[in-house]
Amino acid sequence: MQGFKHFFPRPPLRGRLTIRGIGVQEHMAPSIIDRPRGTGDHLFMLFYDPVFIAARSTPVLYPGGTLMIWTPGRWQYYGHRGNAYNHTWIHCDGPFVRGELKRLRLPCNRPVRIVDPTSMERYLLALHEELTRHAEPDPAIAANLFQCWLRDLARSLRGEQQTAAVPPEFLALRRELETQYAQSVRLADLAERVHLSVPHFCARFKRYFGTPAIDYLIRVRLHQAVYWLRDRNLNVGEVARRVGYEDLFHFSKLFKKHYGMSPRQMRKGWQRL
Repeated sequence: MQGFKHFFPRPPLRGRLTIRGIGVQEHMAPSIIDRPRGTGDHLFMLFYDPVFIAARSTPVLYPGGTLMIWTPGRWQYYGHRGNAYNHTWIHCDGPFVRGELKRLRLPCNRPVRIVDPTSMERYLLALHEELTRHAEPDPAIAANLFQCWLRDLARSLRGEQQTAAVPPEFLALRRELETQYAQSVRLADLAERVHLSVPHFCARFKRYFGTPAIDYLIRVRLHQAVYWLRDRNLNVGEVARRVGYEDLFHFSKLFKKHYGMSPRQMRKGWQRL
């Protein structure tokens, strides 16, 4: 993509969240930036290429995919004298920034590796659009975009630290349970999909998602049943069939166990409102 940078001489937002500048995939000629006392604000910077960063004292060469978050007043030393480099960044400040960094426990003033740089690009592009395409940017929209980005960043960093990330095939299987809940399901078929024995599959599904696979499917079905029950054109038997149960008694028993009342009792309760 075509890189850009935009500094705001008069920041469009002030107060809880102040954005002073945004750059996305800005290409730099071979050079070193050396600011002993920083820039007086928070600087988030993602490097796509190897650069030298002085996190404490001696500059160290870090690989592409390195993120640095400098807090106000900290020494900002980065770049490469021998090679050009590409980076994405944001200058920002305010109580909201400080609060989110603390609440999410994001690492500051030390380099960290980022697996997916496109997340930062997407959120900063959306934030830049909010700040520049409106005469009066909405502070709530800007804050929400900024917060979502930091939450996504924190999740990404946690994922890097976890040894048991959810494999793609299990995520795909979960999506199928959520969208094709009315189909008949057997544990043996699910286990075969991911090339595991039934006991091994059951153990891993519960480890990844916190609940057994069949219990997960039941929860999805019953949640959808509540949605269908709001349609007075459908009787309870039809609702049961739409979520995969031919046996009305079995459906009602599961429903009452989950919600503490039968489907008909829930529907009558809505009618009294």
